Amino acid sequence: MSGLWCHLQRHGVVLIWLPVLLLFPLLNLSDGVLPAVGQVALVLGIAAVAVALVVTGRVPVLLPALVVLIVLAAMQGEGWQTVWGVLAIVSPAVLRGWRLLVAIAAATVGVAVSIALIEGVGDAYLLSVGGTLLSGITTTSFLRLIEAVEQLRRTREELARAAVAEERARMSRDLHDLLGHTLSVMVVKAEAVRRLAARDPEAAAAHAADIEEVGRAALADVRVAVDQMKTLSLAEELDGALRALDAAGIRTSATPAPFEVPDIAGQALAWVVREGTTNVLRHSGAASCRFELTADDGEFRLAVIDDGVGGPVGEVGSNGPGERAGGLEGLRQRLRAVDGRLDVRAGAEGFRLEARVPAS
Repeated sequence: MSGLWCHLQRHGVVLIWLPVLLLFPLLNLSDGVLPAVGQVALVLGIAAVAVALVVTGRVPVLLPALVVLIVLAAMQGEGWQTVWGVLAIVSPAVLRGWRLLVAIAAATVGVAVSIALIEGVGDAYLLSVGGTLLSGITTTSFLRLIEAVEQLRRTREELARAAVAEERARMSRDLHDLLGHTLSVMVVKAEAVRRLAARDPEAAAAHAADIEEVGRAALADVRVAVDQMKTLSLAEELDGALRALDAAGIRTSATPAPFEVPDIAGQALAWVVREGTTNVLRHSGAASCRFELTADDGEFRLAVIDDGVGGPVGEVGSNGPGERAGGLEGLRQRLRAVDGRLDVRAGAEGFRLEARVPAS
């Protein structure tokens, strides 16, 4: 709708001046009936061709016809020289570049020559010539302004669509990372409850309480993610990962970090811990897993290493077998946002997920 309105504006800016410019010739018709009828037909012809040119844009056919009619009209006598203004205001609607400059120059020279030959150079000579030139320049400027506004509107709409798509991708990634990890932990603990319910009710009750706690935390995470305020703590994620893996019967170890990780890098690495733990719980079949956090060469490195088989069978990511296109690709995007990178290696000895994040 706004594009149609812009189109109508461009036409209106040009066509609104036709009655004004063609009124002066109609006020200076010849005395005879037949000449006057011919002059009226000439004026109507100029109006019709000008409107058709602006609406259809058929320059090769209609613009020469308009120029011929204007030349014929300018030869009718005094008061007819305003028809050159029609050429000056119509040209910006259908021409660009040097062709537009030639058209406006032709209208200016035409009115200058025709006034000098028919009416003579008088006090209003420069005013008439300058008015024609100014009308062409003003119309050109206004039309280009309307086009610029329309282009900015289209750009704004494209940016809005891109922002919506990016936000949807972010929400999809957040929900995958948040719920994928949490639900995996809940499944593991539910299995532990089922195994221990008969022989160790107290341990089963403890795991059931953990399930309740994890479920409440999942609800809080979803609310925070929806509010775009989700932040993770590297220390908390490491602690939660160790407890979850231990509950699944997987031996765990973590290299203590004798340094402090900044918030931005820590949050990125916390997502690595979460995704890595989810992969180990879901797909690895590992008996042991360790987390190694080091700092050298101006960057932090976090590795999640297990002795399992890697990712689900049959799924291949960009770094080879075992990489899941969904979770790890989302993790790559998070790391790229802080100029980090992710390496995934699956081999005979197990699966290694390593992230590197700049220290600054």
